[in-house]
Amino acid sequence: MGLGATMSVTKRLTIENVNLDDESEMDALDDQMFTAGLARVKAEGDELRRSLLDAEGNLLVKELPADMREGSDRDFGG
Repeated sequence: MGLGATMSVTKRLTIENVNLDDESEMDALDDQMFTAGLARVKAEGDELRRSLLDAEGNLLVKELPADMREGSDRDFGG
């Protein structure tokens, strides 16, 4: 490949199989990692919202845990 040519990367890249000297493969690895990470964060956020909010977006749990209530003896482990 000449200068300015791009290589289409179709394989799933990992730190074990990426060519660290090939900038286009490193860019593709970064893209794959960011895409997977964002999908995971979105899924976790969706799951959290499902457990905390009803269909209208109202909080399902309104009572604070005992250690968060006013006047409680809080121990933050420090």
